[in-house]
Amino acid sequence: MQPDPFGNLRDWGPALEKICQLADEGNLSDCQSGLTRILRYRDNWRLREEALLRIGKINTPEDPMVRQILNIIEDERLYYDVRILACQTMAELMKNSSGRFYAATETDILNVVKVLSSTPQPPIFEQALKKLYSVGREKFCVV
Repeated sequence: MQPDPFGNLRDWGPALEKICQLADEGNLSDCQSGLTRILRYRDNWRLREEALLRIGKINTPEDPMVRQILNIIEDERLYYDVRILACQTMAELMKNSSGRFYAATETDILNVVKVLSSTPQPPIFEQALKKLYSVGREKFCVV
């Protein structure tokens, strides 16, 4: 399987179909570099959201993809719905992951959530951050 089978993201219909097909077949884990590219792609919210909805089931997430999800959570220029979805995806990845993330990534996740939680946020985003922090503390064995 190609690490990036999604092709031209401007022609987003086939890319969207490919995400759904790979998820249904259980093969998204093989395409994490392509999924990371989709998460970075700012010109199509539908692709980004579909990727976030589907990748939480990956049990061996690669660091670049995890960090891109964290970038979405942290990016104040993005709309709250996608940031909340990214929080939910990150929590799902943590729960489904068969191992731990890199130590620096674990620290960064908890620190970003702490920083975001230290300033006023809309209640629904604040709730997503609290849940992510709770899952992170449990997964990373933080007391």
